[in-house]
Amino acid sequence: MIKKLGILLMMSVVAVSGCSNSAMEPEEINPEIDVCEVCNMGLAHEHYATEVVTADGEIYKFDDIGCMDEFLEMETALKEESAAKKYVRDVDTGEWIELDKAYHAYHPDFWTPMANGVVSFKDRESAENYVKEQGMGEVLDYESLMKHEWSWEQ
Repeated sequence: MIKKLGILLMMSVVAVSGCSNSAMEPEEINPEIDVCEVCNMGLAHEHYATEVVTADGEIYKFDDIGCMDEFLEMETALKEESAAKKYVRDVDTGEWIELDKAYHAYHPDFWTPMANGVVSFKDRESAENYVKEQGMGEVLDYESLMKHEWSWEQ
């Protein structure tokens, strides 16, 4: 009886650990092994990293928000709201934020891993402060970001 319970418990642990990411939550970045899905660069600058998490649990990682946008242009089915969640990180804290809830500071001279010049923040005030501190740039909300022309599109 105890042996059967032990086997059942082990099978349950294996089944649970093999489940997909059904909550569509982002995964921590491991800069030692994670690479960008588009440009294959290592994700050394974790606070600029972004992720797309699909409804079936696939996680795609990017070194820069521009690479994520380029990937979504190629994978059009993932643009649908129910197909995937898109995440960016607050550059100050590293906190994951859903793309449509984040604010961004943009200027072509802002440093980002792929030189796209878009830096993400958890709130408008943080993005405005960044622009003010840099003495240049503009704040983009989600709608403005969706209209943004990326360097790879030019």
